[in-house]
Amino acid sequence: MKIFFAVALSIWTISAMAVSLEFSFDVNSSGTSIYPCDAGIRHTRHSERVCYDRVTQSSCTPALCTNLEQCNCVCTGGATSGDAEYRQDFLQAKYAAWTENGSYAPSSVTNATVSALESNFARIFTNKNEWDKQITSLSFNLGSERYGTDFYLDVCYRGPQIEYFQAFQGQTSTDSNYFPNFAIKLQATVTDLVTANGLQYSQLADLKVKTDVVCDVQGLGNYVYAHSGNSSTTSPVYDDAQAHDLVQLTGGDKNFSTSYAAFNAGSNLYLLNDWINLGNARTPRFCKVRYTFIENVRNNTANPLAQIRKWKNHKARICTYSEISEPIN
Repeated sequence: MKIFFAVALSIWTISAMAVSLEFSFDVNSSGTSIYPCDAGIRHTRHSERVCYDRVTQSSCTPALCTNLEQCNCVCTGGATSGDAEYRQDFLQAKYAAWTENGSYAPSSVTNATVSALESNFARIFTNKNEWDKQITSLSFNLGSERYGTDFYLDVCYRGPQIEYFQAFQGQTSTDSNYFPNFAIKLQATVTDLVTANGLQYSQLADLKVKTDVVCDVQGLGNYVYAHSGNSSTTSPVYDDAQAHDLVQLTGGDKNFSTSYAAFNAGSNLYLLNDWINLGNARTPRFCKVRYTFIENVRNNTANPLAQIRKWKNHKARICTYSEISEPIN
C-alpha cells in the first residue's frame, strides 16, 4: 500500500506543472487574373486619292478624260467630297461579365458591332467599365477601299490583393529574389489562313504591331495598397481607373512602349520582355496591355497601287501572348 501511494503522488505532481497554448492566425489568399477586356478600330483619312488605268496599271487623271478620248481611269474615294472609307471597317465581338478564376463559364454573352471612326478609335466599352468585362471572341472586318486601318486589343491584369509593399516596406536585401518580383513578356503571331491569288494578308497590308503597357503598382500614387478595403471585387479596379487613366494608357506608375515591328508570318514576334519590379516590393496592382496593329502599306508612297485593298477574300489569324509572372531572377 505504501508503494502504490508514492507512485500516485508522483503522477499528480508532474501533471500540475503542465502548460498549454491557444493561438490563432489568418490566411490571406488572392491570385491574379488576366483576360482580354477591350478592343478598338479606326481608319484615318488618306491624304489623297489613288487613280490608275486598269489596262496600263499606270496613274491617270480623270479630269483629262474627254468624250473623244478613251479613258479607263479608276479612282478611290469620292470625286468632290472626299472619301469615308472608315465606314466600311468594323469589329464584331462577344463579351460577358468578368468571372472569377476557375469558377464558372461566362454567361449572358452579349454581341457587339463597332464601326470604325476616322480620328479616334471606336471601342467596345465606354468610360472605364472594361475592367469588369471579358471578351470571349473578336474579329475585325475590313472592307475599306484601301489598306490603312488601325486596330487594337487590350488585355487587363489584376494583381494579387496581398499587401507586399506594406509587408516588405523598409526591408533591404542584397538578393533581388528576396522580394516578390514580377516580369512581363509579350508576343504576337500572325497566320495567314486564306490568300488572295497566293498573296498573304500580312504581306499585302504590311501588317505591323506595337505594344503599350501601363501598370499601377503598390507603394506609389494615390492608391498604395493592394486593395481599397471594400469587399467588392470590382471596387479596387475602379479605384485604380480613377487614379490612372488606363483606358487611354496614360499615367500609371510603370510604363512600357515599343515601336512598330513587322511580322514574319508564321513565327513568333517577341515584343517585350522586362521587369515590372525587381529588387523591391512595388508589385503590380493592375496593368493594361495594348496591342496596336496598323496596315502600314498605307504609307507606301512609292507604289500607291499597293494601297488598294484586294477584292478576293484574304484572311489571317492573329494570336497574342501576354504573361505577367514571378520568375526567378
